Amino acid sequence: MKIQIFTILPPPSNFVYDADRQYIVNVKFHVVYDNTGFLPNSININGQPVNQFGENEIMEILKQLNVTSNSYNTFFKFKGFDITNNSWVTNGEQNGTIISSLGLHDYNAYNIYFVNYTHIGHAYAMHGNTKAVFSFHTMSDVNRLQVLGHELGHCFDLLHVFTNFNNSECEHVTRNPLDAEYNANVAGDLIHDTPAQSFQSWFNNCEYIYNQTSTDCTGEPYIDILPANYLGYDTHSTCGFHFTPGQAVRMRTYLQSPLMAHVLQTYNTIESLYEPFETIPFGGNIIRSVIDNNDGTAEVCRNMLIKHRFQKSFDYVFTNVNQSDLSAATINDLPEIINTTYTFGVQINQVNPETLNEVFVDCNREPFCQTEDFIKGSIISTKVLGSMNLTLEELNQIQVKDPDLYENLMKEYYHIIRKETESGAMKQTTIYKY
Repeated sequence: MKIQIFTILPPPSNFVYDADRQYIVNVKFHVVYDNTGFLPNSININGQPVNQFGENEIMEILKQLNVTSNSYNTFFKFKGFDITNNSWVTNGEQNGTIISSLGLHDYNAYNIYFVNYTHIGHAYAMHGNTKAVFSFHTMSDVNRLQVLGHELGHCFDLLHVFTNFNNSECEHVTRNPLDAEYNANVAGDLIHDTPAQSFQSWFNNCEYIYNQTSTDCTGEPYIDILPANYLGYDTHSTCGFHFTPGQAVRMRTYLQSPLMAHVLQTYNTIESLYEPFETIPFGGNIIRSVIDNNDGTAEVCRNMLIKHRFQKSFDYVFTNVNQSDLSAATINDLPEIINTTYTFGVQINQVNPETLNEVFVDCNREPFCQTEDFIKGSIISTKVLGSMNLTLEELNQIQVKDPDLYENLMKEYYHIIRKETESGAMKQTTIYKY
């Protein structure tokens, strides 16, 4: 079990808020199934019932995290996901201790966990820290976007908008800094432009329903409350979930000067957003060699290409790419540059529509080899090569893999044996059997 000591950082004495800085933070996802390797209960993602929670679902959640944060110059860089089968963890999460003991934490990223049940409600986050936990059910709910924004806000140092509403330290309604009752900067969620409010407020057509009996701890009725703040608990999704400008400043102030030193380990560069999150070598269309392994398979070697995969979340423009590759993609796409063998450009409109970064393509001339099954073939047999007097036998998937294929050939004949693999690679051998 890895132990890390977290250091509390005091704000620098010369701290000056930077309103324009862009923050890129790594995020890694951890999926915990039960011991069978399945979700304990079927969930619903994008209107479709599923039994697994894989890359497609993760990418959709990543997109929504970025949609929530990008307008505040904060961006999430995908650092992958892992899957663990552990019924004890997923059905109780055991206060997070088992997650740590399993090694399911990346100290260089914000960590998002998906389990069957959490030990605190349906989701929770470590305030001002790098961990958030969600139940599968929460991610299937229509209010998924609110839950993601809510816990993200906690990670970035936001408090509930109703903090301490029910005690003598409550936030007062007045927003006049000259009023003796004004305390919005030191009470409640410590933010001026989120109105004082109770745990639950009522709205009609996205307008607050004034109630003179709903008051702060001084007896002043609440006013001007907006619905669907990410750090509230109302679920008026049709009103549009939001952070206030003051909340945005507090989040960005925290990122600029975090309370804990290990948060700095999660930061990445702007350039990293332009880089693919995954590069996968694969074989092209030029077959260099086909070697029969004599066990029903062949080692097929082709020219090597590299698949460059880019995360969901952004509107991309790709330049200097092969004409068969994408030239653009939207936030809903999971773009892949497959056929380009030379350096190409990437533009991300959400980051800077005027910036174009290059992705270097390693022109590796080594072959890409993989084992493939033979699936069919044929045998042409003749007494004399070049003669029109010949026989043709088609081979099915079982026959082409028959270990006695050569033994059963007719003697004193030439045989042209053709075997085809699952990808269409052809191995041809000509023999004369004595």
